[in-house]
Amino acid sequence: MNKTASKECLFQTVNLQKFYPQTQSFALRDVNLTISEGEFVGIRGPSGSGKSTLLYLLSGLLTPSSGEIYFRGKPLENIKNKALYRRKNIGFVFQDFYLYPGFSVLENVLLPCLHKFFIPASLIKKAQALLEYLHIAGKKDLPVETLSAGERQRVCISRALLCEPRCILADEPTGNLDSENSRNILGLLQKINDERKTAVILVTHDDKISSFAHRIVHIVDGTLKAG
Repeated sequence: MNKTASKECLFQTVNLQKFYPQTQSFALRDVNLTISEGEFVGIRGPSGSGKSTLLYLLSGLLTPSSGEIYFRGKPLENIKNKALYRRKNIGFVFQDFYLYPGFSVLENVLLPCLHKFFIPASLIKKAQALLEYLHIAGKKDLPVETLSAGERQRVCISRALLCEPRCILADEPTGNLDSENSRNILGLLQKINDERKTAVILVTHDDKISSFAHRIVHIVDGTLKAG
């Protein structure tokens, strides 16, 4: 297994903190983390330790209470259009699939790119190619509610890849899957990382992640822990 990664910096956090005044609690404390271009990083830790908060901060969905986040050397706070930043650079994969019932597999992959009720033919071809790449093209015309959990997650990964992001942020993507499907999905994410050089930052409780990621980061009570 290839355990190497590009050394060019994709994300860097400096003394990153997230504090919630309502509960007087820190979700993250003084997190200093560097993630390289094309790296596959697993983030592990107990429930409520701040793992998902870190993903939401990197995506710009949350704002730090203090500290800095840099994306490719540029302060994230200086990127004013966070929605455009996410659309161009980030693909999301979640434990809960967030697929639209009543729509087909192909339609679900394409819906986030729908603009004024028009989708270019080139984008449709790209979506079909991604479904082929992830071995689910044979079900592209079926309603998503007829798929198994593992198949639904393949659809979500296809959707995340459609705009060719630099990074996939995956929040417990195997949480609703059995052991075999979990391994299959982790294998697909590793394949994407190896072949497409897309960085993957994956939050998980799954012990199997150590067989797929370049390295594992542990977060406990909002702080990074060695080992």
